[in-house]
This record gives sequence, structure tokens and C-alpha cells, in this order.
Amino acid sequence: MRTTQRAILNQIARTGTPALGELAEALVMDRGALTHNLKPLERDGLVEVRIDPADRRNRLVALTAAGRRKLEESAPLWKRAQEGFESAFGTAKSASLRKALEYVVSEDFVAAFNHRD
Repeated sequence: MRTTQRAILNQIARTGTPALGELAEALVMDRGALTHNLKPLERDGLVEVRIDPADRRNRLVALTAAGRRKLEESAPLWKRAQEGFESAFGTAKSASLRKALEYVVSEDFVAAFNHRD
């Protein structure tokens, strides 16, 4: 599984059954790129894309039981990768990088970026 795919599965697990647009926004992805990345996950039975009964124009994305198992199965591998990164990059620098990345995807950054002189 690719990192992007794991991130998608993880975000769906955190948010329940998000609308496609909400999921794209949370992942800081273009909706078209997200749709492209969802295709193999849907093909492999890890996610299900359905019509929103409240608004038939929208699509909802749900994690399947197989998707939950795959996410759980990948957790120790993800943890090992993160530990390896921290070991090579340094704990303090890793924490600093994560904090900077959190800011880059925040509403505060978007507001600051859009209102720069």
C-alpha cells in the first residue's frame, strides 16, 4: 500500500463517511486527484463510494471491513517507518517538521497565504 492510500484510509477511519469534497479538503488534495487515488482502493474492496441519500449529486466514501483490516495491518509498518525516520532525521527535527507541515495544511496558513502583500 502506498503512503497516499494509507492516508486516505486513515482519514476516512477518523471522519466516518465523509463526502468526497470534504475528504479531498481534509487531505489537501484536488478532488480529481482524490478520485484517481480512490479507484484502486475501491477496486480492492477497501473503500466504498456511494451516492449521498441527502443530496444525490454528492458521493460519500466509506471504509469497508477489509479497509479497516488493511489499515490495522499497516499500523506496525507505519510505526516502524516513522521510528526509522526519527532515528535518521532526529527527534527534535522530526517534531519541528511535523509542526510545520500541520501549519501548512491549516486554515491559518491558507488565510495568511491568501492575504499576503
